[in-house]
Amino acid sequence: MHDPIDELLEEHAGIMTEVAELRRAVRALGERGEAALPAARATLAAVTRMMETRLLLHARKEDEALFPALERIFGADGGPTAIMRREHQEIHAQAALFRHTLHELNQVEHPAIVAGGAQLADRVAAGASAEALRAIGAEIIRLLDLHFTKEETILFPMARQLLTSEALADVAARMETLEAS
Repeated sequence: MHDPIDELLEEHAGIMTEVAELRRAVRALGERGEAALPAARATLAAVTRMMETRLLLHARKEDEALFPALERIFGADGGPTAIMRREHQEIHAQAALFRHTLHELNQVEHPAIVAGGAQLADRVAAGASAEALRAIGAEIIRLLDLHFTKEETILFPMARQLLTSEALADVAARMETLEAS
């Protein structure tokens, strides 16, 4: 049996590798504004795909496999898993807003425009802007940093301490089922 906590930690590391790219794009959008959009666009799209796939599956593994095992020990109401579930919802809401803003920007900007400049600023004035993407990206980064830190320093060590080897095996099996679906 593989350790489900180790698997979740490995997923954190992989997700945060992509978030590092988002950090660079957010920094560039903050420093260069609209001029940074052409270079940042591929990163923003890649991070959006990651949030729709890897991050969503990761959260499902926690919500549907790990958290129920812990809730059998200390209940679901008001405990640490309730807080983590609320944070998952908040992260996913920000990710949806980010996707919407990126989509809006791509619809407003004509594909022939290859650089930021005044023309791009005029085109995006009616829709999303580099600042909107920067702000949403920064909020996603903040939420993930806080959430993953809580899981890595509090929740996962608690799970290792409280869950029996049988419970961990059940969590691993549920995670495998989610991965396969």
